[in-house]
Amino acid sequence: MDEGKTYDFFRQKGFIPANAESYSLFREYERCSALQEMSATIIAAWSFAYNGLYKNIHDYLCSVYFYRGKPVYFALHRPRAAPEYSLQQIIDILYDLSLEAGLPFLQIKFIENRFLTEYEALEGYTIKTEYFDDDNEYVYRVEDLLELSGGINFYKRKRLKKSFDNPNLSVRPITNDTVKLCFQIEEEWCRTKECSFCESFSGCEKKAMEIMADIFDDRIHTGIFLYDGDKAIGYVICEKRDETLSYLYFGKSIVQDDFVYLIYMMYKTRLPDVEYMNMNEDMGNLGLRMFKQHLSAHELWRKNICTFTKG
Repeated sequence: MDEGKTYDFFRQKGFIPANAESYSLFREYERCSALQEMSATIIAAWSFAYNGLYKNIHDYLCSVYFYRGKPVYFALHRPRAAPEYSLQQIIDILYDLSLEAGLPFLQIKFIENRFLTEYEALEGYTIKTEYFDDDNEYVYRVEDLLELSGGINFYKRKRLKKSFDNPNLSVRPITNDTVKLCFQIEEEWCRTKECSFCESFSGCEKKAMEIMADIFDDRIHTGIFLYDGDKAIGYVICEKRDETLSYLYFGKSIVQDDFVYLIYMMYKTRLPDVEYMNMNEDMGNLGLRMFKQHLSAHELWRKNICTFTKG
């Protein structure tokens, strides 16, 4: 399959690139899912890495992605109001487009468990459902995140103590005027990392952070910097979607153990009244997986994949 020709085909069919300018449109649709991968911020910030295109088809926001080493796949955002067209009709349209584009199947990703039955009940297809552990999103109850007692929180206590014992540490809010200071922290963090290894998981986070700065809105997003004296050494950016759910989108700390402190202080001081923090996947990165597994008690929310074929 020639991905360039497939990409051009969807462009000719009216799909347009997802980027910072399309952020506001995706915000209108994002409440149809609790998965971070379906949030407007993640789509806008990372679409460069996935070559994302989108089109509104009968009030469904349909995105198609071309990520290296993976099959071309779609993600669906449902309309808020009762749709005139059924999911069956939308899948039929996308399936026909996929075959016309030269794809062997239609693949829909990032399906929550609560919606899976509806996809699996669609008629006229052989449907394969799967999920991968590397794709599961780590979700923490905030009350568990802030709890420090017990064996399960040994890792957290150990790292937090180092930060608590440093009298020079302080946190300050990120605002529209100061968000670009995150670039300096990213630059310093990157100096000690190998670009090819880092980018191999999902692309350059520094580039995604530049887009994040363009769409950052301190009326929507919540962020804090970590200072050691007068020097900014870390940051974290989150969003409270509602009373139940928040997302942790971006974060870095020059001192590795202080990243736990950043997360703790974010939810202790800025978002204590939300029930969950969704921290997204570990991408198969062993270091990231160990960090997320030992941060606190957590749940794993599946991102299901449905592949549709005929014949």
